[in-house]
Amino acid sequence: MSRIVLIRHSIPFIEENTPSIDWKLSAAGEAAAIKLAKYLSGFSVKKILSSPEKKAHQTATLIADRLGLPILIDPDLREHGRSKVGYIARADFDAGITRLLENPHQLIFGDESADAVFNRMDQAVARARMPQAGSGDLMVVSHGTAISIYAARVLRVDPPAFWRSLSMPTAIVLNGNEMTAINVQDAPAE
Repeated sequence: MSRIVLIRHSIPFIEENTPSIDWKLSAAGEAAAIKLAKYLSGFSVKKILSSPEKKAHQTATLIADRLGLPILIDPDLREHGRSKVGYIARADFDAGITRLLENPHQLIFGDESADAVFNRMDQAVARARMPQAGSGDLMVVSHGTAISIYAARVLRVDPPAFWRSLSMPTAIVLNGNEMTAINVQDAPAE
């Protein structure tokens, strides 16, 4: 069975008055994405799937350029919808995400339930793994909440704990029921 490499986008430049879907990577985020690419060269990947959001697409582009891979955009890989939430204090944001993850069937925080996010992520992964899509490992660049909802359900782990464990960027390698994390913050300095 091929592996799924779920990549959380790199560190954005946060602009409080700009919707988060339009945030770009910071200089540190660009450097971290390039560093992560070095750890991803051993996968059998023919293309990278990416969320259309800028920070994810920029992360995918930096990785794809170094690995010599094309990028395909899939809107179903976008982040959990929270356009009506706006920029809020970190503690309020963390509390909202925790409520969302603990109540997946309900519309509690943002514009969609965790179940809705899981369903679209699952459909995107299923489309990418269809026989006509090719064989090999699947590499997906998405977002922390969306990846947490998808991976925690697939692995049957606690979603809030999984979400809190992610840094930017991180690659989560799903191989059946096993998971390995590749975190550039934990990598030795070069």
